[in-house]
Amino acid sequence: MLSVVGIGPGSVDLMTERARARISGADVIMGNVRYIELIKDVIPASAEVVIGRMGTEVERAKKAVELGQYKDVVLVSGGDAGIYGMAGLAIEVAADSGAKLETVPGITAASASAALLGAPISNDFAVVSLSDLLVPWSEIERKLEGLAKMDIAVVVYNPKSKNRTVQLEKTYGIFMQFRDRKTIVGIVRNAEREGCEIEITRLEYLPAFYHRIDMSTTIIIGCSGTKNLGGRMVTRRGYETKYDYETGNGNADDVAAGYVDAGNRVWEKSKAIVRDIVSKYPGSLSDSEKRVAGRVVFANADPLFLDLLVFNHHPVETGIRCIKEGKIIITDIEMVKAGISKKYRKNVECFVNAPNVREIAKREGLTRTAAGIRLAREKGLIQGNVVVIGNAPSACQEICALVEEGGAGVKPALIVATPVGFVNAAEMKEKILSMDMGIPCIVIRGPRGGTPSAVAIINAIIELSMEEKRGEK
Repeated sequence: MLSVVGIGPGSVDLMTERARARISGADVIMGNVRYIELIKDVIPASAEVVIGRMGTEVERAKKAVELGQYKDVVLVSGGDAGIYGMAGLAIEVAADSGAKLETVPGITAASASAALLGAPISNDFAVVSLSDLLVPWSEIERKLEGLAKMDIAVVVYNPKSKNRTVQLEKTYGIFMQFRDRKTIVGIVRNAEREGCEIEITRLEYLPAFYHRIDMSTTIIIGCSGTKNLGGRMVTRRGYETKYDYETGNGNADDVAAGYVDAGNRVWEKSKAIVRDIVSKYPGSLSDSEKRVAGRVVFANADPLFLDLLVFNHHPVETGIRCIKEGKIIITDIEMVKAGISKKYRKNVECFVNAPNVREIAKREGLTRTAAGIRLAREKGLIQGNVVVIGNAPSACQEICALVEEGGAGVKPALIVATPVGFVNAAEMKEKILSMDMGIPCIVIRGPRGGTPSAVAIINAIIELSMEEKRGEK
């Protein structure tokens, strides 16, 4: 019998039990040298191994069908044998022979790469190969244009080889024509194999990665529903249109209405408790500062944050003005960006995953978060805008250094600093408070803080600015 076996992306622990069983019980195992090498630890000593070269797939399939008439033969294929694999060819060859044949599925590169990136194909998606060895490029190009016009994620196989580079450039041109240049793109090289590399970037930055892309690379081009959430690439299924994640309030008429009502009651009661706590705080806070402080207490479920919050140089009023003027918000990490209100997120930038940040970090001896802040400075986005640092003390250190180096030329309108940790976090926040530059800032002193606090502060300011706008109409 002939078994056409998908061996998965390359990591033995991601091979299915059925695939492992067929390989372990085979008399003959056939495949190209790359795939045979990946499964060498599973191949029984008694099996005959037949290694084929690229370009000899038809001959290999014919031989496998022939031998499968009287031996247990395994024809291995990377990923899933039925997805750009050997299963289709083997079935074509065996069609009139009466040979017994089965296809054993495996984890394809799209699934393996998607899991490493997050969940970029959790909604409708398509897979296309840029290899024009068997399919004319004109046909592939026509498919790409159709897919680029559709608002679905697209997985790109075989993007580039040593002798075939122009196809990737043409694909980029097609998607830049029909998709938003800020569309999230994931790049995975050697998925679940030695030398695995994972990048999340934007469509506009894709050319910066050309030199690292090869036949072992899978590219996933997102759609309008694809987001970078805390450093993970996610294509939303639509839950966000039916449910408010913050309150648990569902929009469906008949889905869990009782639970939603109960959740709302808990939500309102919690807010009332926080208002009472803040109103009794003996420290001197303005009404707007109390609103911000309340959001921080609520986010952390901890009234002690009231004693850690510092408001310098009327930062809430400055923040409200910045939001009303549409100023850019620079964040240190993607998780902070993801938490900022959707009403304002189009004005939020995070450069921690920008293509040249790794190079900047390596060259300057910086962390990636610090390099992201430096890149924002190079793009002219620090001056007069809002900087929100929720996680990385090194980003605080970098903003302090840039301000001190650049003086009035690199001066944010507002700094929100809540990095968390026992190493350098408290010191860097004190450094921000001590800078004699008159920059409005909101800081949580000590080692406590984190992303929830930073998001709570900036969202409270956004909410206050929206209320002012409504009042002005």
